[in-house]
Amino acid sequence: MSRLIAGTGRKRTRLGDATLFAEGLHEVAPNTFAWMVPNGSWGETNLGLVRCGDQSVLIDTCWDLHFMREVLQHAQPVLRHAPIRHVINTHADGDHWWGNQLFAQVPITATQASADQVHRHPPAQLRALQLGATLMQRLPVAQVDALGRYMGDMLRPYRFQGVKVQAPTHTFSGETTLDVGGVVLHLTEVGPGHTDGDCIVHLPQRGVVYTGDILFVGVTPVAWAGPVSGIVAALERVLALRPEVIVPGHGWLASPADVQLQIDYWDWAQSALHPLARTGMAPLQASREALASRTFNASPFAGWIAPERLFTSACTLWREWGVDTGALAGPMAALGALDHFRKQASLVSAARTG
Repeated sequence: MSRLIAGTGRKRTRLGDATLFAEGLHEVAPNTFAWMVPNGSWGETNLGLVRCGDQSVLIDTCWDLHFMREVLQHAQPVLRHAPIRHVINTHADGDHWWGNQLFAQVPITATQASADQVHRHPPAQLRALQLGATLMQRLPVAQVDALGRYMGDMLRPYRFQGVKVQAPTHTFSGETTLDVGGVVLHLTEVGPGHTDGDCIVHLPQRGVVYTGDILFVGVTPVAWAGPVSGIVAALERVLALRPEVIVPGHGWLASPADVQLQIDYWDWAQSALHPLARTGMAPLQASREALASRTFNASPFAGWIAPERLFTSACTLWREWGVDTGALAGPMAALGALDHFRKQASLVSAARTG
């Protein structure tokens, strides 16, 4: 059972929904904590904090400095006795490492594959998109307005100005172990899957695993990099550790049943989409049909946040299966990313009107 140490007291999420659990610092095992952010949607990222005697290890950082400073303020009951002396990033998505600059004076550890990605999407890019979303909402052509609403809602709570890239200072491939004040943190690279460089953090002495974004609870997972089989293998690896506590990247604390349910989701996604890919259907239409299916709507997945993310995972699966996704490449890739999210936004619009 977890115990709330310090909470924000908010009754609404960053995106305006009623909270499903308390935002704040939860003790999940002795001297082992998770900063939990309801309800686990875009940027609503869970962090880990491990007290190791007179120092602490922080696992992941926030999408912006405002929310990272808020975490530090509420975590003072722990940090005043055990300041942060090590940081671990589980992967290279900005909502798990853009707060790194507040810890530039301490070692920051990540996989080499993650470190290779940290400059791929600079904060200024999202800041520009944040500003552009308002304009896009006024352009009711080719679903540009839907894209503006989608990106505007996603990015509105965050303050990207002033965020600077602070890359990991220590990297590894495969596995590595940190011994901090006698506390063992075992880092295992499980990517590529969600991203190219995912890792999980296991505390064998305390029975806790921090999964990063290979696991979401109550939130639709996404395969940015693939293969999907890599995510499934990583989830099976988490189950094999038999932890007492599983802290996902997004959503509430997980049980083994939650991990298995996400494996079931990936099995469903592949079985639903593969026949459609073989007919030559594009990922968007295939995703639309899969999300409208009786099988999906009778499943637990139908109640998860952001079902439209299936489209991103479908594009990844099309690449795995050697089927053309129609994505733009080369100098047009930036426009391709906007077009990708425009299509994903159309699934949200369809769900609202369906």
